Amino acid sequence: MTGAHGRPVLLAAAGLHMVTQSALAPFYPALFRAVYGVGSLAATGLFLVLCQVSAVAALPLWGRASRRVPLARLVTAGQSAAVLLAAALVLAPSYAVFTGVSVLLVAAKAVVLLAYPGLARSHPRGVLPGVVQYVAVLHAASVAATLLGGVVVSVPEPRSALLLLALLEAVLLAACLRVLRPGADAPAGAAGDAPGGGRAAGGVWRLAGYVLLTAVAVYAARPYFTEYVTGAGASTGTATALFLLPHVAVLALLPAAERLRARLGGRLLRHGMLVAAAGLAVQAALTDPGWLAAARLVFGAGLALGQVALDERVIAASGSGAAYSVVAVGQTAGLLLAPLVATGAATAALWAPLLVGGALLCALALVSPASPVRPGPLRDAVPAPPAPPAPGRFVGPRAVPAPRGLPRTPLVGPKGRAGAGRTAAHRGEALSTVVLPAPAHSAPEAERAPAAAPEAERASKEGNLP
Repeated sequence: MTGAHGRPVLLAAAGLHMVTQSALAPFYPALFRAVYGVGSLAATGLFLVLCQVSAVAALPLWGRASRRVPLARLVTAGQSAAVLLAAALVLAPSYAVFTGVSVLLVAAKAVVLLAYPGLARSHPRGVLPGVVQYVAVLHAASVAATLLGGVVVSVPEPRSALLLLALLEAVLLAACLRVLRPGADAPAGAAGDAPGGGRAAGGVWRLAGYVLLTAVAVYAARPYFTEYVTGAGASTGTATALFLLPHVAVLALLPAAERLRARLGGRLLRHGMLVAAAGLAVQAALTDPGWLAAARLVFGAGLALGQVALDERVIAASGSGAAYSVVAVGQTAGLLLAPLVATGAATAALWAPLLVGGALLCALALVSPASPVRPGPLRDAVPAPPAPPAPGRFVGPRAVPAPRGLPRTPLVGPKGRAGAGRTAAHRGEALSTVVLPAPAHSAPEAERAPAAAPEAERASKEGNLP
């Protein structure tokens, strides 16, 4: 499912989910006011809370379904529902209907989050480039959603602009039907549980807490930022440009993420979160547009490094399907809590959400341990060759690994072929597993070994072999 053609489709689905779930949030108040005459901020808050609750409730159900149904089939089913629901948004006659349809749309699109681990692992150059690519898609989707939101609130009939969203969903469904082949996939749950049993599962829950904390910190700083900047005397255009700067910084720094990860190793998460926290703290202290622009870029740079490092740990500790749904629920729960934290802080001052977000990122940097993963691309561990025997030590049949490509002949002891022979052969099997994998150039010899087996068996029966 995540082959050369499936990857772009799933990445596009993830980006479009980002648009429908959270990136359009700053523009909903103007949309509700222009279309339905609902100007209460409480109505917008209720809409956002219900959408996030829908995602939190839907993710465990999608994760359970992925144990039995191929993920490609689930993504296609969710996308089919999304096309119908996006079209229904255009025709929604009231705020209540619009809210109900949006709740269902978010629940249907949530399934695409479960494809993230498979996308990261299937990248041709390894897990880290796959994480970088996915993060780049999400931030590019945020920029696109900001531009789309500006179009939605500027046209005479804002609902007509939502037709573009429905058309994009339809194009994506056509791509899913053409490219994603569910028949070739096993259910995600077959290989999707956290490797390593209960201890690894505990690590997944801890990482889900880190993801939740990051989501609260980042998204709590968003809702009141535009009002904070315009209240200090900046224009709406300046506020919009400042709002986009962190995403631009993330996209600019992501190409260097692999080199920085190789240099910093497990400290990348801590350093990235501290830099992002410093950027938020400066924004809370200064309102000059120039300083705000610099602080927004610093915040975006730190967020790029911290998000890549955290996501790499998540992919290494969890699988897809039900196991990864725990982390996805943590992220969605963070998006649910962020508006509540932002509103509570903004009642004191408009700069307070920025300071709260910086404090949360700083706390995360302090509590997160250094990753045990060494710098460099993730590879399967290669066992070391067996140590040579000590000088003068007898090397018997129990200490010598069986050569590759040759049949293992049972050793006959004094008690007869039925007893000691099977024991020695079994020991030879165990010893043969510690040798290094055969190099590529030895493949022809390995392929010729079965052909030589009948002759060796006849020689053994004639007594020519021990």
